[in-house]
Amino acid sequence: MSYMRGTFSLLSPAALLQALCQEQRSAFVAARHGQATAAIWIAEGLIVGARCEDLDGPEAVYRLAGWGEGQFLVTQARDDAPATMAATCEELLLEAARRRDEAWPTA
Repeated sequence: MSYMRGTFSLLSPAALLQALCQEQRSAFVAARHGQATAAIWIAEGLIVGARCEDLDGPEAVYRLAGWGEGQFLVTQARDDAPATMAATCEELLLEAARRRDEAWPTA
């Protein structure tokens, strides 16, 4: 079984997801940040399922995109995707960035 392991201090969650989606890969991403866990299912470059902490679907991707630290493991695609969505990485990460920007206080 092929896999890739790393930390978000070297590669952000957004950069990891973008790379897998741009290459139109099918993969499973498992991530951990402290006690929090996340799982992302990618099929041929589309994110088809996501769970992060107590969230599912797009909200889970938005939460994961905000992690600055943690570890990840990418493995070959799995058949157990919750099929909660079928979205491009770009649209999800743009929304995550918009939400992060709105949350920052303005001076």
